Amino acid sequence: MRMPLLQVESLAAGYGKGEVLDDISFALFPGSLAYFLGPCGSGKTTLFMAIAGIVRPKRGMIRFDGEDLRRKRPTELLARGIAYVPHNRLLCSSLSVRENLLAAVWRDTDRARVEEQAARLVHRLPFLKACEHQSASRLTDGERQLLAIARALMTRPRLLLLDDPFDALSPAEADEVAGLGAELAGEGTAVVIAQRSAAPAACAGVTAYLLDAGRLSRSQAPQGPARPGLAAAS
Repeated sequence: MRMPLLQVESLAAGYGKGEVLDDISFALFPGSLAYFLGPCGSGKTTLFMAIAGIVRPKRGMIRFDGEDLRRKRPTELLARGIAYVPHNRLLCSSLSVRENLLAAVWRDTDRARVEEQAARLVHRLPFLKACEHQSASRLTDGERQLLAIARALMTRPRLLLLDDPFDALSPAEADEVAGLGAELAGEGTAVVIAQRSAAPAACAGVTAYLLDAGRLSRSQAPQGPARPGLAAAS
């Protein structure tokens, strides 16, 4: 029987004495592409931060590859293969594109492996080569989002959490980001995307979880030929 890569059971989480999430349960397998949908304040970011170890669960369980994550630090979870790209992307605008990529793995002493990973990403995202030595502050919103994802991919994640990656992007830029997410899922990475729109564009194999006031109200598996994310900028 195939085991989930990520398993969340009866999760409650929040800040201080307050709770944002209540009784959240779901499971994701390698190669999953899932959307968490809901308006601002519904709990999407809190959920991602709990999985990434930034927010400690109040109740419930989070398991990654069968391991209990509740007391792990964010750096430990990153080393285990969980990469979180927050809504604000956390790029260093004063650094070049290449420097932002390398900053993600500055602790890695295997420089040959780091350079090989950077070369793979430049091949996958040609714009990185074109502006490799350009300041990140000069990139478009879409390029900044792709750079944030590329920086996360430098860590070779097994689970990639993208928090509202389509915000402020044009439809073409949103399509490019969504296409990259679908490609990564096709290669075996579990990709989880939070967005505010009422529903994702129909896409075969995509699961949509709807968050309402911190509770998982229902899920659906849209079917259709379109790629995800085309409606995400709305």
